[in-house]
Amino acid sequence: MDTSVSSSSGRRLAGPRGLPVLGSFFPMLNEPLALANKLHARYGDVSLIRVYKTPIAFLRNPVDVKRVLIDEPQAFPKPLIENPFNGNGLTVSRGDHWKRQRHMVQPLFHKEKVRLWSGIFSEELAKSVERWKQMGARGESFDMYTEGARLMFGVMWRTCFEEQPEIAYFDRIMDAIDVFGRRVSPMSVLLYNLVPRMDPRHERVYTSVKLINGWIYERIGKRRGRGTEDGDITLLSMLVEAKARDSGESMNDKEVRDEIVNLFGASFEMIATSLTWAIHACTQHPEVTQAIREEVQGVTGGAPPRYEDVAKLPYTNRVVQEINRLCPPAWTILRETANEVEVGGVMLPKGTQLLLCPYAIHRHPDHWKDAETFDPDRFLPERLAGMHKCAYVPFGAGSRICVGQHMSQVDTVQTLAAVLQQLDVEYLGKTPVEWQTRLTFVPKHGMPVRMRARQG
Repeated sequence: MDTSVSSSSGRRLAGPRGLPVLGSFFPMLNEPLALANKLHARYGDVSLIRVYKTPIAFLRNPVDVKRVLIDEPQAFPKPLIENPFNGNGLTVSRGDHWKRQRHMVQPLFHKEKVRLWSGIFSEELAKSVERWKQMGARGESFDMYTEGARLMFGVMWRTCFEEQPEIAYFDRIMDAIDVFGRRVSPMSVLLYNLVPRMDPRHERVYTSVKLINGWIYERIGKRRGRGTEDGDITLLSMLVEAKARDSGESMNDKEVRDEIVNLFGASFEMIATSLTWAIHACTQHPEVTQAIREEVQGVTGGAPPRYEDVAKLPYTNRVVQEINRLCPPAWTILRETANEVEVGGVMLPKGTQLLLCPYAIHRHPDHWKDAETFDPDRFLPERLAGMHKCAYVPFGAGSRICVGQHMSQVDTVQTLAAVLQQLDVEYLGKTPVEWQTRLTFVPKHGMPVRMRARQG
């Protein structure tokens, strides 16, 4: 049943009524993206629901997305997000603090800085490819997401701290991701809201955050104690040395900690997720695998692909772009309405939570032809001509666009090229793959694969 509620301006709000008091609590908690897709199919580009007393709107039209993210960001600010893991880092901070931190952090991810770290990535990638090759020789399979995360953990740990990571650290961080990303049953959430002490996640969250904070603060202390050293290109040192544009002040320890956690987590999750879906797509499209192999061979002559080679692999880049269209790692972009406002013909109350889902945006029928078809060549320059600026937003858009978008694209392309160059990949799961939204957009039952050294 639909509901219509008059606003102060006389316009009407249309959407599903939901349950008394709870509204759309259950479908929202079960799978918000699935709910968004159903609502868009029924109500169009702007759909409105209520969870308890909070109005929530899903937006998918690139025109509205551009207005929210680029044209009028002050009218649609980032909502307050409280998370003991992220603290007040770049991905969740707001207002003047966010502006200050953005000005300090963004230069650290310019292309030249990413190039400085490329040797670390190539070394860790070579280790992972050899590991997967040996596992295949033993007949072993593995979950692609977990192994992609292991690769990126090693890369980011060395990039941040210039030291070899320990497997215990990886296990603890994966546990933290499980805590924050696991979907809890709706009835459990209702119970935990009433009696928070009964929530078993609280102790795991506390333990994970305490351990991770201990690792990071210990390294911040050592870095401040020894001072600047020539040739130090670690992300930790760059954050410690960064200066605010207006005041010239440096970050305090907590601010450095928060930015490391946010940058580490975002890079770790985004790249591992993109790689997982890219590997799967290539197992389902042998012609794509062959085209990538031929392109890589033509560029590297059989040598492992390097950072400098990525720009010379246009087809492989298009494959990753298409993967990020179909399976965008960040499944939603969050904003809220600062005041009552009309968006897409629907009047949204002040304080409406806006969910802009790239999965839906990237399938808008007015902007994408045959949107469900895997077609890397839709990213050829001539086919991109005239495409709306916000029809493709895997990393967001506007002033808050992801600072690590270049690193994500380069690392995913280089990894995909290296894997297909050296290994044959066999997908062992069911097709089609079921997905779910956790911290990112991931396969619901994992992505089981077996890799073996290529013959000949």
